[in-house]
Amino acid sequence: MKSIIVVSALLLASACMEKHSDGTYHMPAATQEKADTAADAAKRDAKATGQDIKDETKELGDEASRRAQELRQTDAAKHLVAGAKAIGVAVKEGSGEAAEAAGAALQRAGQKLKTDANEQKTSTTSTQH
Repeated sequence: MKSIIVVSALLLASACMEKHSDGTYHMPAATQEKADTAADAAKRDAKATGQDIKDETKELGDEASRRAQELRQTDAAKHLVAGAKAIGVAVKEGSGEAAEAAGAALQRAGQKLKTDANEQKTSTTSTQH
């Protein structure tokens, strides 16, 4: 919006230029003053519009935060939070049980390997005699 106003003011100013006898163009003082006034007005309007947008954006952000807080306080949200915590605890417990089972299985496999190695060692030494 601001650029449209500035460009319009510049076009208006260039259309009002007068050609002098030496071949140069000059803008009459009254036209220059009008162009400057229009440019200043465009700056003020753009600044006011920017401030309005900033204020409205802040209000929207505050409203969204307030509504999100209200949603967090509803029973449904509280039930969801409690359910998520319960699932988290169940996953941790299940992971712990799986780790214990894996540890026990590894221990049994290690004992079996030791036993097999001892049996193989015993059978190897008995064949050499």
